[in-house]
Amino acid sequence: MSTEKNKLVINRFLERFSANDVEGVLSLLNNAAIWKVMGREGGLPLSGEMDKIAVADLMNTVNNIFPKGMTLTPSGWTASGDRVAAEVESYGQKSDGTIYNNMYHFLFEIKDEQIITIREYMDTLHVKSVFIDN
Repeated sequence: MSTEKNKLVINRFLERFSANDVEGVLSLLNNAAIWKVMGREGGLPLSGEMDKIAVADLMNTVNNIFPKGMTLTPSGWTASGDRVAAEVESYGQKSDGTIYNNMYHFLFEIKDEQIITIREYMDTLHVKSVFIDN
């Protein structure tokens, strides 16, 4: 698949995640897909790997925490073959009014128009301050 088509897959993923379209997101993931959130396991509740079922659970959790939704907005792309790197900014307001506005770097691997791997890098201190210390 071309790099432009791969970028479209990732853009659809981010749009569907932002719309809390669980089924839409899952349709873009290969059945064996793994989403790895970087960080030492045990350091943050999200650190480690998620399979497709855990991604659905994550999206339901995000929907509960952010009643008005959480958006993922890409700001830069690098694509080569079946790999797409995206710089992304999130924005959401928790029910208590706390703003979550993080910066990410995602590395996606795509095969046959489905995502097979996601590696997520983010500001872990911001996650800690919004979700653990707050």
